[in-house]
Amino acid sequence: MISARLTIPHGYRFLHEGRREILVREGYEARLRRAGLLAPSQLWGKPPQPSRVSGRGEVFVVPCGRETAAVRKYRHGGLLRRVTGDLFFFGSRPLQELVVTEQARAAGVPTLEVLAAIQERGWGGCYQGYLITAFLPSAIDMIAFLERFPHDQKRRAIIEKAATAVKTMHKRGIYHADLHLKNFLVDEAKKSMVYVIDFDKSTIATHLNAGRRIKNLMRLDRSAEKMKRHGLRITGREKQIFCHTYATGDPEIRSAMKTFKERYHWYTVRYRSGWWLARVFYPRHNPWKKSRT
Repeated sequence: MISARLTIPHGYRFLHEGRREILVREGYEARLRRAGLLAPSQLWGKPPQPSRVSGRGEVFVVPCGRETAAVRKYRHGGLLRRVTGDLFFFGSRPLQELVVTEQARAAGVPTLEVLAAIQERGWGGCYQGYLITAFLPSAIDMIAFLERFPHDQKRRAIIEKAATAVKTMHKRGIYHADLHLKNFLVDEAKKSMVYVIDFDKSTIATHLNAGRRIKNLMRLDRSAEKMKRHGLRITGREKQIFCHTYATGDPEIRSAMKTFKERYHWYTVRYRSGWWLARVFYPRHNPWKKSRT
């Protein structure tokens, strides 16, 4: 059952249908049901397969009335991926992600509109989770954008927009659990809008102190450095542009960034050691190649 601690956002309804627990945006229930998306497990393993979005994880794109929806299935990462796959035993990850995403949208963070979140219960209380969002057909992730425009001046504007989006997110107390380059979408058809996506396991607090914010930015920096190792062009100047935009008008974060810069060498030694271990256990993994296929 839905957790008593979960607050249903304004504009959504909670449905309990057999083994399924559903949060659905008002006005979308009928069209999602007609498209079969309120029982999304049928999309996996049953031909014909819908269109799959390459480079954004396990996401299917499905017509939904006059619109198009993207359906993402939750899977464990790391070693758990090989053990439990798409089965979860605790929490309510899809429903929680919907709540955090909606609060981010309400706070002015550019992100995707969530149409529904679904948990389908199985044996022993485990569940499979799905998130259905609006689909942006002209959007590409930040890695693909930087690859497509390696020397273009529009890169600066996009980097500034990404920094502003993260700053807004942090000012509203939202800590992104997986802040990396693939979780930014750039939509040139909408005046080069930059969206922050994938709020799975993200949290909301009354206030994020400078230490938490720096930790989140460190995760993003690690992502950028990892992609550079795979050949993606990201300059030190572009990093400075991001940091300057993010820290403008905020003396506290400027001071924290200065301290972090002094320790940056030791920080990189630590995560580069992690990369070495990753190559040992996942020798064929290339995150950039995956985003380009």
